[in-house]
Amino acid sequence: MKASVASLYQAVELHQEIPPLLIGERCNPNGSKAFKEALIAEDDNACLKVALDQEARGAQVIDLCVAYAGRDELTDMMRLTRLFAGSCKAPLMFDSTSPDTLEKVLPLYPGRAIINSINLEDGGASLDRICKLAKKYGAAVVALVIDLEGMALTSVRKLAVAREIYHRAVTIHGLRPQDLLFDLLTFTVGSGDETMRRSAIETLEAIRLVRRELPGVGFTLGVSNVSFGLRPAARKVLNSIFLHEAVEAGLNTAIVDAAKVLPYSAISEEDRKICFDLLFDRHPDALMAFIDYYEQATTNDDQNEDAPQLRLEEQLREKVLKGDKNDLEDLLAELRGRWKPLDIVNRLLVPAMREVGELFGRGDLLLPFVLQSAEVMKLSVALLEPYMEKLDQQGQVKVLLATVAGDVHDIGKNLVDIILTNNGYKVFNIGIKVPAEEILAKAKEYQVDVIGLSGLLVKSALLMKDNLAQFNDVGLNLPVLLGGAALTRKYVALDCVPQYQAPVVYCADAFDGLKAIRAFEAGELTSTSWSDTAVAPNRPGAQIAVIDRQWECPPVPFIGDRQVLDIDPEMLFNYLNQPALFRGRWGYRRGKMAKDEYERLQAETVLPLFERLKNEGLSDGWFEPKVTYGYFNCFSRENQLVVQHDGQDYTFDFPRQQSAAGLCIADFYHSEEEGGDKAGFFVVTIGEKLARVTYELYAADSYHDYLMLHGLGVELTDALAEYWHEQMRIEMGIQAGHTDMTAYVAQGYQGSRYGFGYPACPDLAAHGPVFQLLHPERIGVSLTESFEMVPEMTTSAIVAYHPQAKYFAV
Repeated sequence: MKASVASLYQAVELHQEIPPLLIGERCNPNGSKAFKEALIAEDDNACLKVALDQEARGAQVIDLCVAYAGRDELTDMMRLTRLFAGSCKAPLMFDSTSPDTLEKVLPLYPGRAIINSINLEDGGASLDRICKLAKKYGAAVVALVIDLEGMALTSVRKLAVAREIYHRAVTIHGLRPQDLLFDLLTFTVGSGDETMRRSAIETLEAIRLVRRELPGVGFTLGVSNVSFGLRPAARKVLNSIFLHEAVEAGLNTAIVDAAKVLPYSAISEEDRKICFDLLFDRHPDALMAFIDYYEQATTNDDQNEDAPQLRLEEQLREKVLKGDKNDLEDLLAELRGRWKPLDIVNRLLVPAMREVGELFGRGDLLLPFVLQSAEVMKLSVALLEPYMEKLDQQGQVKVLLATVAGDVHDIGKNLVDIILTNNGYKVFNIGIKVPAEEILAKAKEYQVDVIGLSGLLVKSALLMKDNLAQFNDVGLNLPVLLGGAALTRKYVALDCVPQYQAPVVYCADAFDGLKAIRAFEAGELTSTSWSDTAVAPNRPGAQIAVIDRQWECPPVPFIGDRQVLDIDPEMLFNYLNQPALFRGRWGYRRGKMAKDEYERLQAETVLPLFERLKNEGLSDGWFEPKVTYGYFNCFSRENQLVVQHDGQDYTFDFPRQQSAAGLCIADFYHSEEEGGDKAGFFVVTIGEKLARVTYELYAADSYHDYLMLHGLGVELTDALAEYWHEQMRIEMGIQAGHTDMTAYVAQGYQGSRYGFGYPACPDLAAHGPVFQLLHPERIGVSLTESFEMVPEMTTSAIVAYHPQAKYFAV
């Protein structure tokens, strides 16, 4: 007897003469916005319309699911079953995981239905109850190959789970083989996840294996899962090719939108080849070749596939890619109706975040938008966690992050934390100023797989080298990633790698860190190397530039230090370097954008963001600019500047350029023999409140605003430094009034300021005498044991007024 299902009006064979049998999926609040709204409004006629529309488009069976948060599934299912039974010609598939609901609904249906679904996720308890109901009421059953170990990924595992389900359903409960429709599960080949490269192959092979070993059973499949994460135009073609191949393998029913299936004969040979390459993993770059091939495709699918019509999984991907948190909770509630929460994270959210990283790497996505995507990821996980029995972290790569001892800078480290965490890795971020002993202890306590060290300062780079030697001495054998502004690839390769037995890897930014962790997962992580094949030119030794010694220092208004506490923060925005903020700190670079597109981004996104943060900061008092500064007697002695005050000498040692110019800061001051000179110093700070606000944003997972506000604070600190440098020039009579930012960028004024810790004077130990001269504690600034200033948004400088004094690097 042929396996069939039936409604009040007609019977439909499960094994069609020309397969597959098409099952409509839109009567589901988790897949159709129209059906969800109709269900919530209890508009039964609107619910029925969704079913009848599917029949008109070619659906031969209607899947009916009413499970939705806040609704009574049993009441809704019973009511709509009665309505659909009298109105739909197509037989029904009851989509419910509740045996109690199925027990009440099956007697109401005047036909032979399909039950969706059974599996072994709980060991078989629900399967046993549902199979008894199927036997009693003559229903067919969809069986998913899921057991206590989770979803079966390989053809061998799929077959093994299918055998066990077959044994229970047929041998124990007496169902006929033809009453079973095995859903052997497929996963996307579009995520870039190495473990999913063969997912289509494994599914097709599983159909063949199960068909051969368990004769008589049928098959069904959610076909479009294979293309999740790809563009709509590309998905339509790939889904159609995969459906064709699945039918060839033995698929007899398919859950698919009939309106979006192309006839195989209508697909070009070129399209077929690019799809086959991806589906059958014919070469390592098949996915990128597929994406590139369809990159320029513009079809009605792209133009008309608005969010309400997208599959739920595609809607979630779009939200991650666009950084859109609106209605996220509702969408995840709907997805929980068809996915386990942990699978939503691992199979939907993580691949979407990986796509975000790939887009950033190609220059197609800017950093601020990456952070918005990370916020969607973080919020999604937080919303799903209450529904997880336990967040399974077995097999999850664990990474320890720390800013090394003496370094208070954490923006780079926190960006790494954000990117790694939201790409599915477990991160232990243990903070700033962390000594090697604590790093070792925490690595052991958390049993991490990789250590990441960060630091901004030159001294931090040297300390990383020492840390590696210490790690090596105690036998640590974990890979170590190194990042920070003072590091170079050459330094890591030549100075750090030899200190340590395990891989040591230079990471220029957070996404380099992500690449390194993925290489670790793949067993391909190796130490950074350096090969300098260039021939060094024949250069003479450094030649000190000719400095005009006849120049006279202008008079200074006072000797000693003073503090200024009443600076208007709004005035600082006149000195702020907007290009440095927008492009450098915020990451809004033009890149591949056309000029008009970039101008539109500036006008519609960047400038409104700037005005919002500026206004919030001014109104809420985030910016508290304060200055301590002064003028002191001094004289130069070769590479030193000796400052004399209150009977004491304070000596500053400055390095000399090894290039042809051979400059040194001490050159811009007169020697003792020349009669001595005057030196200016200042320390400026935006205050501690802004640091607290940025930390609160980071702690609240507001990654985008965290980076934006932090960047604004750093540039405002520099604006305050430039403003005060101008005030000192005005006080000495070498400048009449305010200069604009064009003059600042081009240094179109006399003299220069040199920040301690920066290239012309990199030794932060100079902060010791600066603090003795200027007493920055009076404006709320303190000094760490490694001579860094706190709060972070604080900077210092020595000021030279010689006409030849310009900014330079050693």
